[in-house]
Amino acid sequence: MTDLDQTTSIPSPPDDIREVDRWMYQFTAQLAHDMRAPMGAIFMWAHVLRAADGGENRAAIDAIEASARQQSRMLGDVVDMARALVGRLKLEYVPADLAAVVSAAIEEKKKDAAARRVALEWPGPADPRATFTVKGDAKRLQQAFACLVAHAVANANGKRVIVALGAGAAPAEVEVRVVLPGGGVDPAALDDLFVAYRAQGLDLAAARPDFGMGLPFSRAVMRLHGGTLDIENQGPGAGLTFVARLFAAADPG
Repeated sequence: MTDLDQTTSIPSPPDDIREVDRWMYQFTAQLAHDMRAPMGAIFMWAHVLRAADGGENRAAIDAIEASARQQSRMLGDVVDMARALVGRLKLEYVPADLAAVVSAAIEEKKKDAAARRVALEWPGPADPRATFTVKGDAKRLQQAFACLVAHAVANANGKRVIVALGAGAAPAEVEVRVVLPGGGVDPAALDDLFVAYRAQGLDLAAARPDFGMGLPFSRAVMRLHGGTLDIENQGPGAGLTFVARLFAAADPG
């Protein structure tokens, strides 16, 4: 019998589907958290190798460190996603410039878009004179919009993704639209798009290794900010738009 067999008791998942989802989120968060320790060891040994190396293995060591940094960021994202889906994500609510947040999210995904030969179009706010300030956590909002853009890029059948920012229909409402002109899914699959592990209709795994939690995470973050995330779907190949709605921060004056 191994030490793991002697000391670890893994609970069986519950029968209720909502509790199963919650159990899976918690399991994923714990798994990703535990995987951070091996990442630390990789960084440490790469540093040791660099200190002892005369330069002939520099490219290999650089590659090891770059891969470890990427894996560490991915694990951090997965932990954040799982925490958001069980209501444990910590947020700092301060005034945030939504245009800057969206711009940063798009910047993250430019290389992915270029690699897939997808035109990622971001003209900036519809009204350049307008300010779009919301009260929220800029880091978490950036993560949420980066997930949306990543999924859009991965599923851009029309090889175009258009991101637009402007005023919404309701008073003080701010709207971010991520448009896939050649996208669209079977209407029967819509209900599952925001359910982790069960999403259909989009190639979620191609967008990023997020255990299928990217879209549910984005919606959870919007809701934590008092907003919404919805889909306007015209059907397969006819177009699809993610619509995120938030509310502008009250003018202190």
